[in-house]
Formats: sequence, structure tokens, C-alpha cells
Amino acid sequence: MKKALSLMLALMLVFALAAPAAHADGRVLRWNEVNGETYGATVAAHAFADKLAEISGGALTIELYTNGTLGSEAESMQGIQMGTLDIFRGNASSLPNYGAEVIGSTGLPYVFKDMAQFEDVAESELGDKLLQSVADADCGYIALGWLVEGPRSLFITPSVYEKLGKPESFSFDMMNGLKIRVPETDLMVNTMKALNASATPIAYAELYTSLQSGVVDGAENGVTSYMDNSFNEVAPYFITDAHTFGCGVILVSEDTWNSLSEEEQGWMKEAALEARTVCYEYNQKQEQACFDSFEEKGIKRLDVTDIEKWQEACAPLYGQQSEEVQAIIAQIQGGEY
Repeated sequence: MKKALSLMLALMLVFALAAPAAHADGRVLRWNEVNGETYGATVAAHAFADKLAEISGGALTIELYTNGTLGSEAESMQGIQMGTLDIFRGNASSLPNYGAEVIGSTGLPYVFKDMAQFEDVAESELGDKLLQSVADADCGYIALGWLVEGPRSLFITPSVYEKLGKPESFSFDMMNGLKIRVPETDLMVNTMKALNASATPIAYAELYTSLQSGVVDGAENGVTSYMDNSFNEVAPYFITDAHTFGCGVILVSEDTWNSLSEEEQGWMKEAALEARTVCYEYNQKQEQACFDSFEEKGIKRLDVTDIEKWQEACAPLYGQQSEEVQAIIAQIQGGEY
């Protein structure tokens, strides 16, 4: 109890010290992003900020902090719940850990075929229903919009590649026993376990050195994050298994949201639509540019030869979900949204 209280007080102090002064002619909302300026969600956050300032005439503006200046993902998620942070781009797959189960269905492995299908869902009635499920869960978040990213795939270190016999492609049996870094969420831990890997939750800021020192054999992320964070320097073997898609969600503190007028909430929703479009288009281009640069940067692409085995191994995770979540998965995979 004392530990939890200390963490809460520390978080409140961090966010309080970082809070910018309110502009004389408007209100400033703080947005934390754990990645840098070239990351798709950061580009989208800038688009959100520009659109919001434009349509509100400066009555609402965004103060954007990048590279985790206001804390890690876990700290930001807690800050939103506590009302000490206004906005954070969270992951749908993380939200079940904070009380919003239904939207986590989008992060389950092998639900989506490709990024275009995810974007179709994001702009559909089902996409709106999934966003609304976060508010309905009454866990301190309002899900304002989607930030569609590409698939998350695996990457491994040179020593692991050599142990596997320097393969030209990758197969399911090669996953057996690999120590794979995952975000600290049940879903990603369970996904790696289903793939017979040893899931190793490690803070994102520690991943580079963990790969470099051999604490983990590999990790998983989208190709743009992989490149932006220079993970290719210590893990230059990229496995295109696309086990899940980056289901980014613009999360607003419920306290912040309730303090806004109906007109202000409308401005926020409009800005979120602009951010979604920018994020999707930017990430499509960035993904292709990353893959095109592999040879130049000495990265070896390992395509998966038996993806059906990976899908079959993860299928039991669907059965562990609620009936509502299973129905949503069936809708997505059946193209009924």
C-alpha cells in the first residue's frame, strides 16, 4: 500500500512540475508520447494539435511532450486515470490491463489481415463501438480516436540468428524457447507464450541495452519503431510474422473530458479524425521506406514460411475472451463491420 501511495505521489509531482502555464487566451492540454518526432503517432499528435488550434481559434491548444518526457507508457496510463495528464496515445492491447477489456480484442494476434483492413474497421460503426466501450468501462479514460499503425513483428540478435543456423526464412519451430521482450501487458505475454517463446516484460527504455547484452534474444514491434529506435543496430534480423497490429488509441483523461464544454468536445473529436487520417497515410509511406532501406542498413528480412501454424497456435487465446469479444473477432475476420 505504501509503495502504491509513493508511486502515486511521485507521478503527481512529475506531471505537476511539467504542466505548462495556461495561455491567457485559452486552455492548454498536455499530451505525452513515448516515441520521438518521426514516429507516426507523434506526427499525428502534431496534426491533432494544429487542427485543434485552428478550429478552436486558440481556445484549446496542445502541449506535446515526446520521447517519454512525462513518463513511460505505464506511468502515462496511470497519469490519465489520476487526472494528472490530459492525453496519451495508448495501445488498445494494453487497455484490458486498465479495465477496458472489449477494445483489447483488436490487439489479439492474427485478427487483421493488413493495415488497410484495420483502417476500414477504424472508420466503421464497429470502430466507433470499440472506442465507446472504453468510456463504458468507466476506468478513467475516454477513447477519442484511432491512430492506425502497421503490424508488429519480431526481430532477433546476431547470436540467435547464428544459433538457428543462419536461416534464409523463419518457421514456427524456431520460436521455441526464445527470450522475447514484450510490453508489460497480459495480452502480449500470452501471445508469446502461445508461440512457445519465453515472454520477457522489460521497460521500453531498457530494450536496446537488453538486446545488446543478451538479456533477451529478440523483441517485437512495428518496423518504423524498430528503425526509429535503432534496434536494427543490435538485432538486424527482422521476422515478418505480423502477429498483431499497432492499435493506437488517443486517450483523454475522463476528468479532462468532463471539464470540457460540448463545443470543445466536438473540436476534440474533429481533431482526432484529422490525426487518424494523417497517421494512417504517414505510416503506410514510412513502412515501405523502412523495408526499402533494409539492404543499405544491413538488415536481413526473414519471411515466415508457415504462418498457418502461428495462427493455429494463437487461436486458443480467442476462446479465453468474453462472448462479446469473441463476437467482435468474428465480425472483423468475417469482414462484417
